[in-house]
Amino acid sequence: MKYTIDLQKIADELEFDLYDIEMLMDIFIESAYENLENLTKAISKSAISKSAINNHHEHDFETIFQTAHAIKGSAANIMLNDIAAIAQEIENNARGKKLVNYQNSSNKLKLSIKALVCESA
Repeated sequence: MKYTIDLQKIADELEFDLYDIEMLMDIFIESAYENLENLTKAISKSAISKSAINNHHEHDFETIFQTAHAIKGSAANIMLNDIAAIAQEIENNARGKKLVNYQNSSNKLKLSIKALVCESA
Protein backbone atom coordinates (compact mmCIF):
# COMPACT_ATOMS: atom_id res chain seq x y z
CA MET A 1 0.00 0.00 0.00
CA LYS A 2 1.00 3.61 -0.44
CA TYR A 3 0.56 5.94 2.52
CA THR A 4 0.00 9.66 2.94
CA ILE A 5 2.41 9.97 5.85
CA ASP A 6 6.20 9.91 6.02
CA LEU A 7 6.98 6.31 6.95
CA GLN A 8 10.72 6.97 6.85
CA LYS A 9 10.32 9.55 9.62
CA ILE A 10 8.45 7.01 11.75
CA ALA A 11 11.11 4.38 10.99
CA ASP A 12 13.86 6.79 12.03
CA GLU A 13 12.06 7.75 15.26
CA LEU A 14 11.48 4.11 16.22
CA GLU A 15 14.87 2.98 14.93
CA PHE A 16 13.26 0.45 12.60
CA ASP A 17 13.88 -0.34 8.96
CA LEU A 18 11.48 1.27 6.50
CA TYR A 19 10.38 -2.19 5.38
CA ASP A 20 9.37 -3.06 8.95
CA ILE A 21 7.30 0.11 9.29
CA GLU A 22 5.59 -0.55 5.97
CA MET A 23 4.71 -4.04 7.19
CA LEU A 24 3.45 -2.69 10.53
CA MET A 25 1.35 -0.08 8.74
CA ASP A 26 -0.21 -2.74 6.52
CA ILE A 27 -1.06 -4.82 9.58
CA PHE A 28 -2.36 -1.74 11.42
CA ILE A 29 -4.68 -0.77 8.55
CA GLU A 30 -6.04 -4.30 8.22
CA SER A 31 -6.68 -4.72 11.95
CA ALA A 32 -8.01 -1.17 12.31
CA TYR A 33 -10.68 -1.80 9.67
CA GLU A 34 -11.68 -5.03 11.44
CA ASN A 35 -11.82 -3.19 14.77
CA LEU A 36 -13.79 -0.33 13.22
CA GLU A 37 -16.34 -2.84 11.96
CA ASN A 38 -16.68 -4.28 15.48
CA LEU A 39 -16.91 -0.77 16.93
CA THR A 40 -19.62 0.20 14.46
CA LYS A 41 -21.61 -2.94 15.32
CA ALA A 42 -21.35 -2.26 19.06
CA ILE A 43 -22.40 1.36 18.59
CA SER A 44 -25.28 0.39 16.30
CA LYS A 45 -26.42 -2.29 18.73
CA SER A 46 -26.54 0.33 21.46
CA ALA A 47 -28.26 2.93 19.30
CA ILE A 48 -31.15 0.73 18.12
CA SER A 49 -32.38 -0.01 21.60
CA LYS A 50 -35.39 2.19 22.34
CA SER A 51 -34.34 2.62 25.95
CA ALA A 52 -30.62 2.97 25.23
CA ILE A 53 -30.53 6.68 25.94
CA ASN A 54 -31.55 6.23 29.57
CA ASN A 55 -30.41 2.68 30.25
CA HIS A 56 -26.70 2.01 30.69
CA HIS A 57 -27.36 -1.74 30.46
CA GLU A 58 -28.44 -1.43 26.83
CA HIS A 59 -25.07 -0.05 25.72
CA ASP A 60 -22.24 -2.37 24.81
CA PHE A 61 -19.67 -0.25 26.65
CA GLU A 62 -17.29 -3.18 27.11
CA THR A 63 -16.97 -3.90 23.37
CA ILE A 64 -16.69 -0.20 22.58
CA PHE A 65 -13.99 0.14 25.24
CA GLN A 66 -12.01 -2.94 24.17
CA THR A 67 -12.13 -2.09 20.48
CA ALA A 68 -11.10 1.53 20.98
CA HIS A 69 -8.33 0.36 23.32
CA ALA A 70 -6.97 -2.00 20.65
CA ILE A 71 -6.94 0.74 18.00
CA LYS A 72 -5.35 3.20 20.42
CA GLY A 73 -2.55 0.85 21.37
CA SER A 74 -1.76 -0.18 17.82
CA ALA A 75 -1.78 3.43 16.61
CA ALA A 76 0.40 4.64 19.47
CA ASN A 77 2.94 1.89 18.83
CA ILE A 78 3.63 3.29 15.37
CA MET A 79 3.35 6.96 16.33
CA LEU A 80 -0.08 7.62 14.84
CA ASN A 81 -0.81 9.96 17.72
CA ASP A 82 -3.87 11.71 16.26
CA ILE A 83 -5.58 8.38 15.70
CA ALA A 84 -4.54 7.17 19.14
CA ALA A 85 -6.03 10.32 20.71
CA ILE A 86 -9.42 9.83 19.04
CA ALA A 87 -9.48 6.17 20.07
CA GLN A 88 -8.49 7.13 23.62
CA GLU A 89 -11.41 9.57 23.82
CA ILE A 90 -13.80 6.78 22.81
CA GLU A 91 -12.10 4.38 25.23
CA ASN A 92 -12.32 6.84 28.15
CA ASN A 93 -16.00 7.58 27.49
CA ALA A 94 -16.85 3.87 27.30
CA ARG A 95 -14.82 3.11 30.44
CA GLY A 96 -16.85 5.76 32.25
CA LYS A 97 -20.07 4.45 30.65
CA LYS A 98 -20.79 7.93 29.41
CA LEU A 99 -23.80 8.44 27.18
CA VAL A 100 -22.13 10.40 24.39
CA ASN A 101 -22.43 10.31 20.61
CA TYR A 102 -20.06 7.43 19.90
CA GLN A 103 -21.05 7.44 16.23
CA ASN A 104 -19.49 10.87 15.66
CA SER A 105 -16.23 9.81 17.30
CA SER A 106 -16.23 6.53 15.38
CA ASN A 107 -16.73 8.39 12.09
CA LYS A 108 -13.87 10.74 12.94
CA LEU A 109 -11.66 7.74 13.72
CA LYS A 110 -12.63 5.99 10.48
CA LEU A 111 -11.85 9.09 8.40
CA SER A 112 -8.48 9.52 10.09
CA ILE A 113 -7.51 5.92 9.39
CA LYS A 114 -8.78 6.08 5.82
CA ALA A 115 -6.74 9.26 5.24
CA LEU A 116 -3.52 7.31 5.86
CA VAL A 117 -3.87 5.37 2.60
CA CYS A 118 -3.36 6.96 -0.80
CA GLU A 119 -6.47 6.52 -2.90
CA SER A 120 -4.44 5.52 -5.96
CA ALA A 121 -2.96 2.59 -4.04
